Amino acid sequence: EEYNMVEMLHLGNESYNNMWQKVRSMWAYVYDHHYDDYDWFHVGGDDMYIIIENLRMYLESEEIQLAENGGTYLPNGDEAEQTPIYLGRRFAPFGDMKRLFNTGGPGYTLNKAALKSLVNALPLCDANKITSTEDLNIADCLRKHAGVYPYDTRDEKNGQRFMHWKTEMHLTYEPPGHYTNPKKEIDWYQIYAVDKIIEGYDQFATHSIALHYIEPDVMRWMHALLYGYCDGLVT
Repeated sequence: EEYNMVEMLHLGNESYNNMWQKVRSMWAYVYDHHYDDYDWFHVGGDDMYIIIENLRMYLESEEIQLAENGGTYLPNGDEAEQTPIYLGRRFAPFGDMKRLFNTGGPGYTLNKAALKSLVNALPLCDANKITSTEDLNIADCLRKHAGVYPYDTRDEKNGQRFMHWKTEMHLTYEPPGHYTNPKKEIDWYQIYAVDKIIEGYDQFATHSIALHYIEPDVMRWMHALLYGYCDGLVT
């Protein structure tokens, strides 16, 4: 049985702690073999659940089309250049707003211009480094060598489209000073947050795109619910 997989050669061992080298090779392969096949490219782990229809709707929205065209007017097909777009859930490492990155948990999305900018810059970006923080390194590479920064992907109500955790973890998260635990000290999520942390269901965009830390059984259950495989069943 064929699974349409590719043997990806990279520096170092096959391990989570070598994620940076693996992702470098992945993006280089995608650019070399599939750049002309697609308009957008998304990377994520096997514990990510992505709602493709919501992603497609967002990418086809006037907001993103306008951003791709420099923010002045909608494209008409005659454009010679495209603005690099780098989409995902923004974090600030240790609160450093000058080093914004899109967390790799729910994955991040690049348009053709961003992919080209990234691959052209990769030889200049920690080519021999062994680390798991590929998402931070990708952002550093795009910022330093291409002037590309993470795009604000919140919806009109400030709901997040790319969620760092699974649903229940976001809903049960208690920020410092929460009435249920007023003595709780500030944590990494608060420190890394770029946008104001919203509690409850309002933190989710109406058309959320991706979730993280989804176990295989939960992923199958979510897919069945979302795509109507459970219609008529009593649970």
